[in-house]
Amino acid sequence: MLNIIRTTRGVALGAALLTVAACEDDPVEPAMPIDVTLDFAAVVDEAAFSCGNSYDNVGTSNTTITPVDFRFYVHDVELIAADGSSVELELTQDGTWQRENVVLLDFENGSGPCVNGTAAMNTTVRGTAPDATYTGVRFTLGVPEELNHADQTTAAAPLDLTSLFWSWNGGYKFLRIDHTSDAQPEGWFVHLGSTGCTPTGDPTVPATSCSNEHRPTFEFLDFDLGIDEIVADYGALLANSDLAQNSGAKGCMSFPGDPECAVVMNAFGLAYEGSQPSGQSFFSIR
Repeated sequence: MLNIIRTTRGVALGAALLTVAACEDDPVEPAMPIDVTLDFAAVVDEAAFSCGNSYDNVGTSNTTITPVDFRFYVHDVELIAADGSSVELELTQDGTWQRENVVLLDFENGSGPCVNGTAAMNTTVRGTAPDATYTGVRFTLGVPEELNHADQTTAAAPLDLTSLFWSWNGGYKFLRIDHTSDAQPEGWFVHLGSTGCTPTGDPTVPATSCSNEHRPTFEFLDFDLGIDEIVADYGALLANSDLAQNSGAKGCMSFPGDPECAVVMNAFGLAYEGSQPSGQSFFSIR
């Protein structure tokens, strides 16, 4: 599912001036790649996310929630030029947050109720791209299939976290955002990941395919790379959810047959058991 959000602004990035040759006959050196940083932010109904904070009037039940986790993976980040062409962002291989074409965005700091997290945080995607004018960005939420069913116990960062892994067969939790409330003191979770993975029956056997990949792609065609940030809004994701009720798993964990999953999956821009999205509400820019 390709989700397109159209905005009305765009600005050139890069266009660094080439050094003027002293002689017209001197060869012109090719332009050096430019450094690119994409800033991400986590909010709950536009209020900044922070471990230990509570947020009122979330969902159709106007529930006060206390988030306890906020992390997700993205991959295949691309920059889009004004003419519609695109280039892959060459990620900085930092060995902690970015490896190959995958980045972990981590907005919790392990404090207070976020005890399942880590102290370190990461809110940016960093890399290089050819010097050009870019006015858009595209990325996919999740871990790519070729990395999704590896052995997490031997995987390198950022794919080494047990709290973001289901099993060799199921793969990774692409996104984990959890909260508690008076109505759901044991937690209400949003865990996005692939389901229907085969072969089944043994969680230690890597899958060869998954019927529900659950990897939405997001595209912003009018994006100022020097100013804008990409905002993940948990409140917007849960706007149509009744957080006072839960009749399946605790919240939505992506598996079939969960009554709470239809509106959550649709908010990611994903179809779910016949329920079709009209768009997505999780990511926006500001």
